[in-house]
Amino acid sequence: MVASMILFILLFFVQAFCLLPPKFQWKTIDYAWKNRDRETALTSGLYIPQNNMPTGLARWKDKLFITIPRWKKGVPSSLNYIYVNGSQNQTLHPYPNWEEACVSDKACCLASNSCVISAFRVHVDKCNRLWVVDNGVADMAHDVTQIAAPAILMFDLNSDTLMNRYEFSDEVLRDSSVLTSVVVDIVGKNCENSYAYVTDMGSNAILVYHLATNEAWRVENHYFHFDPHAGVYKVGGLDFYWSDGISSAALSHVTNKGQRDLFFNPTSSTKQFRMSTRLLRDKYIHKDEIFNGVEVIGDRGPWSQATACDFDTNSKVLFYTQLCKNGVGCWNTEKPFNKENAVVFISDCNTLEFPTDVKVDLEGNLWILSNRQSRFLYETMDFNQTNFRVLTAPISALIQGSPCEKMNVLDRALSLIKRSKSNKSITSR
Repeated sequence: MVASMILFILLFFVQAFCLLPPKFQWKTIDYAWKNRDRETALTSGLYIPQNNMPTGLARWKDKLFITIPRWKKGVPSSLNYIYVNGSQNQTLHPYPNWEEACVSDKACCLASNSCVISAFRVHVDKCNRLWVVDNGVADMAHDVTQIAAPAILMFDLNSDTLMNRYEFSDEVLRDSSVLTSVVVDIVGKNCENSYAYVTDMGSNAILVYHLATNEAWRVENHYFHFDPHAGVYKVGGLDFYWSDGISSAALSHVTNKGQRDLFFNPTSSTKQFRMSTRLLRDKYIHKDEIFNGVEVIGDRGPWSQATACDFDTNSKVLFYTQLCKNGVGCWNTEKPFNKENAVVFISDCNTLEFPTDVKVDLEGNLWILSNRQSRFLYETMDFNQTNFRVLTAPISALIQGSPCEKMNVLDRALSLIKRSKSNKSITSR
């Protein structure tokens, strides 16, 4: 028993060491200004350092994209990037460039179709495209200003040019809509036959955008809503209540039926859900099929609210942030979802205070962003301390020896047998 405990402790520190020290970290966010533009921006209010908080990230080759939503005034650029091999506290570069990305809070409209007003999270697909969902608003926490219509943008990463911008209509939006995340489903080998699934946290829905037909539709389900029993949070020494609905989603590998599973959870919930993409791709599917098509996989347990998730197709592991536990959890989807298999594999009250996003890159690395968001929103942030961190490590190293480790053929077969027996037992009750 003692030997087992020692092994567990050693394993934890080995895994934690894989992530520490952070790859990037900042006290405040700054930008790669040209000439004397920084002083001008500070004087005019275009840039207020303390009002810039990162919430999303995604890696492509030598670039790491970082989003800064316009929660408050003084955010010059929402979509930005840094260099993966750059310095630990390097400044952010607006994307695709300063001229198209920089926006004043007083702007009346878009300066360019490539301009992103306010984005939470982004997605990089295997076709080397960057997908961004823009809410189009400034000063969200105080005096909301609608600068542009909510839209989904797609950039060609090889040329850093806009490929498509689609503005969502009032038919799919609601007055309370807040678009938080996007994940892209490429059907077959044709990059044009892509479906983007956008989570609308504010009005509890998924917006589906089909690139090939350039149309969008709204999908609703009662499981997209928050759980009133999971609305209380304790993070960074603060207690607060949120009623946030579905805020993030991740796609599984392609199943033998040609579809994928969409894993999702409302932020204010401790339960994990999934549904087939077959239901989402069909614009005209009957509402009853949507109503009955969501599966409750299981419950992560008390204080396990999650803002973001992503899926690694190689290991078949779902990763998800754990706000109140200052960490990141994982679940090998080939195993039953229970407390033995769905675990928090890394946690740190300082480095991972408020983990807001988690991403798997195309090279098998996990990226985590923490931002002390509760302190930022409730104005208890100390900008003399390090507040924002990006951590990364190879997934194979992170999950080695944990319940999420990739299964061999024998273990996979035994797991399928156990799952089959468990399903039969539930059905017979």
